[in-house]
Order: sequence, then C-alpha cells, then structure tokens
Amino acid sequence: MIHLVKVFLFCVLIMIINTFLPGIDSSKRSVAYAQHQDVFNLDKDELPQKVKPDAPESEWITVEDRISYTVCVEKEKYEAKEISMEDIELWEIVDKSPFEWHQVDYYIEKHIVENHTRTFGKQSCKRSRKGTLFWLKSGKKCIFWSKWSGWDCRSDEGIK
Repeated sequence: MIHLVKVFLFCVLIMIINTFLPGIDSSKRSVAYAQHQDVFNLDKDELPQKVKPDAPESEWITVEDRISYTVCVEKEKYEAKEISMEDIELWEIVDKSPFEWHQVDYYIEKHIVENHTRTFGKQSCKRSRKGTLFWLKSGKKCIFWSKWSGWDCRSDEGIK
C-alpha cells in the first residue's frame, strides 16, 4: 500500500512539472545546442590556400559559358519589344512524355539546334544537340532534346 502511494505521488509530481514547464518532455531528455555564429566567417579573399610542394605551376583563367538556341515568338511582341521570359523559356520533356502527341494541339513543330560554347584563355570548346520544338496552344514551348555531341576544342590560333 505504501508502495502504491509512493508511485502515485511520483506520477503526480511528474504531471505538476509538465504542467508548469510544458517545454520539457519528461520522456525525452535531449539538449539542443545553439550553433556559434562567428566560427567560420572568413572573408572569401582571405581563405587559406594550400599548394602541395609537388604541384605543377598553375594559372587562373576565366571561363565564359554561353548557350544559344532559336525559339519562335509572336511577331507583335517581338516588334513591340515586349518579350518576356515565359515567351523564350523551353519546357524540356524528359524520359516519358505526359502527352499523346497525336492528340495535342500545337501551332508549330520545328527542328532546332542548341549550341553550347565555353571560351577560356586562347581556346574555345563547342558542342551541340538537336531537338524538336512544339509551340502548344496553351502558350508553352515544349522541347525534346537529343544527346549532346562531344566537345570540339580548338585554339584560336588553329581556327584562322
């Protein structure tokens, strides 16, 4: 009997603690640690740079990445210079198409080419891929892309 009273008092004590301190969960005793905010705030220009003694001599160059493709837009918008990002954005169809193409209404179907050029130093690399563009009546432009060709890299001196 005394044992039951002790258990009852213990349960009442736990309920009182949980009532007055609702943030403490008696079944879990975990502590949340705040992250120190100024531990690794180094300026990017002052980051330590490690160079191994056996590393070859290196040069830092800027790489310019450029992608170009042809897309059709409304002539009125083009002449009024009111083309928006929605007008030139392509919706790429990957793997399985959500459409049955013989049931879809579209204005234009056109084969286009996308060119990808990377220029760095005195060298330029190019690759391309072909695709089929569908301008849907909803205004979206869908594209099925083929795989990219391999990179063709030549120096500017060899292209003259």
